[in-house]
Amino acid sequence: MHPLDCAYEQINGAREHLDALRPEISAFTEEIANSISLKYKKGFIKINRHHLVVPIGTAEFPINRPAPLKTKRLIGEIIQCLRKSLEYLVYELACYDSKSIVEKTQFVIVDCEKKFRENLWHLKGLTGEHRAMFERLQPYNGCNWTKLLRELSNPDKHKTLIAVKHPVVISLDPSNTEAIISGNNVSVDNYASIKITFSNGTPVIEGIEQLVLDVTNTLGLFYFEFK
Repeated sequence: MHPLDCAYEQINGAREHLDALRPEISAFTEEIANSISLKYKKGFIKINRHHLVVPIGTAEFPINRPAPLKTKRLIGEIIQCLRKSLEYLVYELACYDSKSIVEKTQFVIVDCEKKFRENLWHLKGLTGEHRAMFERLQPYNGCNWTKLLRELSNPDKHKTLIAVKHPVVISLDPSNTEAIISGNNVSVDNYASIKITFSNGTPVIEGIEQLVLDVTNTLGLFYFEFK
């Protein structure tokens, strides 16, 4: 048994939840598409049921429509599996390096070098080389995926289950204006596409798929450190 087997099992859990999330996102997207229509009026597009009016040249705009509870729960479970995987990584590596049980370890994610130094006690037991490897995974060193993972797993944001501010983004197709300028209500499918996103604009499915890949690659980076 490899020391990181438990970490990889958390990845397996994240993938299982992701498989369950995909049809939920598809159903949510379809529900939104069926509930809204677009109408042209004096150079603007009016979106029914949301009381939104945007200039016809607008590329995309958000609709603040809460995601279903099951969708939020699944996203939260995926993110927690990924965080747990990284926590297992730090713990197992600290125990391996120090040849003893090390308590209260944590996968640190901070925005500046000063805060990383202040949180080194979470990486106690690790060799200097391994601490440096974790430092390279910090947002202030250009590692964007750890920043997104932290934002999505921030306990302060669990009041709404997951960090979603404007989860629905309508992307308009500027090459297909004739139908909507006719003056009739037009289905959103004929003029635009719908994206379900996190509050920073990252598409939910694509963003989570990338996070799963990034965490998996990180485990692989440390896998052969256990000799």
